[in-house]
Order: sequence, then structure tokens, then C-alpha cells
Amino acid sequence: MHAEVYVYILDIFHPTDLRKEEILKAFEADTKKPFELVREIVEQHGIRGIRNVEFYDALFEGKDFLIEYYVEFSRGRIAVKIIGCEDPKKMLRRYYAYIQRKSMI
Repeated sequence: MHAEVYVYILDIFHPTDLRKEEILKAFEADTKKPFELVREIVEQHGIRGIRNVEFYDALFEGKDFLIEYYVEFSRGRIAVKIIGCEDPKKMLRRYYAYIQRKSMI
């Protein structure tokens, strides 16, 4: 069985047990709330001493999505992405194309 939701940290896709609906519902309530659902996963991969989480941007395509946060922690700042898609690599490429198009406007 494939994961529905991945956390992308330090160029690695980490599968989760979360459901897309959970993330989308949390995002509707508060743009930072999805991060709280994956905070433990992020901390387990060495991002400790989190000081601040800032919503950066998101791309929604039907039921698929990518939500990006900038996370300040004890050793600096890092981007963390939550991806809800069967093929997270494909969604990541779409997101980077979206960001590139957006920066040209």
C-alpha cells in the first residue's frame, strides 16, 4: 500500500500514515495546522528546537496538493513540504514549475 501523504525534508520523501483529507481539513482551519500534524516526523529527522513555522505557499490540483513551510530551528532554517499525492516526485516537479511561473509575473 502506498502512502497518501509524504513529508519532504532534506531531499527525502518520508511516507506518513496521514490521510489527504486530514491535511486538507487542517489547512482549511489554519494554514499552519498541517505542520502540527507532521511536526513529530520532522523532529525525528533531526530538525529539533523548532522556533517558528511560516506558511510559504501551496499548490492544489484536484485532490492532490503540496504545502510548503519555512521552519526556523536551533541550527537554522529549512523548507519542509507536505505532499498529498500518489507520485510525490511528480507533484514536487509541478510545484517548482508553479513557483517559477509565479515568480515571472
